[in-house]
Amino acid sequence: MKHYLPLALAAVCAGLSGCETTGDPQQGGLFGWSETQAKERQAQKQSAVAGAEAELARESGRTAAMNQRRATTDRQINTAETQRRLAVEQLRAQQAALIAKTERLDEDCPTAASGSRARARGHTLARKVNTIAAYPFLTVAQREERLRRVESEIDAARAQFNR
Repeated sequence: MKHYLPLALAAVCAGLSGCETTGDPQQGGLFGWSETQAKERQAQKQSAVAGAEAELARESGRTAAMNQRRATTDRQINTAETQRRLAVEQLRAQQAALIAKTERLDEDCPTAASGSRARARGHTLARKVNTIAAYPFLTVAQREERLRRVESEIDAARAQFNR
């Protein structure tokens, strides 16, 4: 047994001297562990975590900015839609008022013949009003402008027939 002891010690010494030191306790065992390398490894991991946290903060900032832009855009869309609905309602009211005017063209006509001509002109102007109001290729503002011109025609016809 005494003969094996020096041989065993030599093998252990050779094994220890041949081992590489590491900062990872899962590698190298107890004797191959280096505190300096372990601290370097921890510093690298902390640096990686800090980098990931910084990236997360940047992405969170971008997300918040995008959410804010989306909310602003949604408000703008809602405002525009509300304005469009109001404009369409005003257009319908303008259309209804003009149709009513065309229907009253013959009210104050002095003769039956002028009343008949006024009714015929009123029907023509009413068709014109309805066509303009329904024309899909014009904006609401363009239709309103054209309806104002037709209203001038209606007023001129009323003046002509009520002489």
